[in-house]
Amino acid sequence: KHAVQIKKKDITRIEVVYDFVRERFEEKILVEEIADAVHMSEPAFCRFFKKSTGKTFINFLNEYRVTHACKLITENPDLAITEIAFQSGYNNLSNFNRAFKKVTGKNPSAYKNGLTVFVS
Repeated sequence: KHAVQIKKKDITRIEVVYDFVRERFEEKILVEEIADAVHMSEPAFCRFFKKSTGKTFINFLNEYRVTHACKLITENPDLAITEIAFQSGYNNLSNFNRAFKKVTGKNPSAYKNGLTVFVS
């Protein structure tokens, strides 16, 4: 079996995507914008990203945002779930709850309450 060869250009593209998400995950990010940033059409970008990472761009973005939300919950236990959702790039609480549960297996409140049990 041959190891998968990743072209230098593709690595650069993935780095551009990661940097873009790291800098702007709190804002609304359109797939169109990210495709433009790496000079690809939207369908080509979606195929490229899935092939390179094993996940869709939207799944990657949600995982990134939920990881940030978990960090916020851990570091700021008094922060309201709504505030955490907004600071993690969600402008809709039900989307946040759905994404959070998909990534962590728990809803944000259960996650938050699970943490507070150990802190006394």
